[in-house]
Amino acid sequence: MRQAAPSAASRKLLPWAWFAVVLLGATGTADRRVEIAVDAEGAVSVSRIVAALAESTAQDVRPPAADLNLPVRGLAGALGRNLLRDSLGDAVGIEFTTDSVVLLVPEALGRDDSREAWRERLDQLASRTEEASNRRTRHSLRPRPSYRPNDPARPTICLVHGLNSSSAGFVHMIPLLEEAGYGVVTFDYPDNQKLDDSCEEFRADWQAFRKSVGERRSWAILAHSMGSLVARAYIEGPGRGAGDVDSFIMIAPVNQGAHVARLQPVLQMISRLSAVRSKRTTQALAELSEGPGRSAEDMLPGSDFLKRINAAAPNEAVPYHIIAGNLGLLTAEARKRFEDQLGLVARNAGPFAVLTQVAVGEVAPILDELTDGTGDGAVTVESTRLPGAPEPVVLAANHAELIRAPLLFADPGPVVTMPWILRWLKEDHGGEPVPRAVPTPEVD
Repeated sequence: MRQAAPSAASRKLLPWAWFAVVLLGATGTADRRVEIAVDAEGAVSVSRIVAALAESTAQDVRPPAADLNLPVRGLAGALGRNLLRDSLGDAVGIEFTTDSVVLLVPEALGRDDSREAWRERLDQLASRTEEASNRRTRHSLRPRPSYRPNDPARPTICLVHGLNSSSAGFVHMIPLLEEAGYGVVTFDYPDNQKLDDSCEEFRADWQAFRKSVGERRSWAILAHSMGSLVARAYIEGPGRGAGDVDSFIMIAPVNQGAHVARLQPVLQMISRLSAVRSKRTTQALAELSEGPGRSAEDMLPGSDFLKRINAAAPNEAVPYHIIAGNLGLLTAEARKRFEDQLGLVARNAGPFAVLTQVAVGEVAPILDELTDGTGDGAVTVESTRLPGAPEPVVLAANHAELIRAPLLFADPGPVVTMPWILRWLKEDHGGEPVPRAVPTPEVD
């Protein structure tokens, strides 16, 4: 059976350079073959999948405007293939080749009793793809109801989160800051992307927001972990903060890098696997399309990013403060037992002794980050130091406990860093904020 030429509208919707819909009636089968190209990174456009399937089954389903590429090759590709099968259901056969994804669509699909169910599947995949794409690329600086532009009685503090987190990580700190009389704004960003991109987004959002509300007063910045690097790039980069930062508080900053960042790909894979298995489609689409953890690479000691940012001196016009934790995941005794075992292996490795000793040497910096007294489970005390800035205040707390992150602390409670934070804010602002006595109105 000869295939009819596509209409002008379908050529615009479905570029033939990317895929083809071939009717196999001449072979006697009842399937339509829909082929979508896999890109050089081993990923396929979900928008093109939706568009092709909608066209081949005569469904008026709008492809997601905000597209993403789903991996179908490699380790992450195994999860992507499972997610695609779950999303399309058993009615559509799927074959994966080196260069394409082939969808075998039954001729009857989209007709009669199955029409509404099939349309609903395509609609859900389109909407969840758009939601996932928006979630993955979203970055914004948002005001809390407590924020008051240009109000000397309500100083503003901007919170910047770290890796594998969001502004929700400050959920237990925000009420304490607001009750003390501070207005709060938060900055959220895709924490898996290159740090250069995150730094630029912070600079742009900071400046655009302040201009939009006519803000003339300077703000404080409180940043956790990797967020300190994002804030430092603005304060120490071109313009040196433009005189609009009057206090900079870093909690467990990764100023000299963190070796545990090497574990980020493993943590990512665990999170993605959980999302796919639990059928949390939007989360799975967002995380699978992110690709490898670029920010984790930038945080490794000696990275090009760290060399560049540490080449600049601290901004002398801004008061710096650092808090570090030294409550790790390993006790000193547990670490010694582990090192003794590693030493025993190295001594008995025979011809592989040199390789084993190299491996032992690479493990030692990670143990520093995980051990009581030297690290907080993610960052060493030493790594929080920054030449030209004050010495860190060291507290007996782990990386999450320093901000009482809900990852480990679901309920409100005392935040160990708060006495220091409030003291520094008072000193740097040169005045006492007015404690909030009544709920503040919403900000448009």
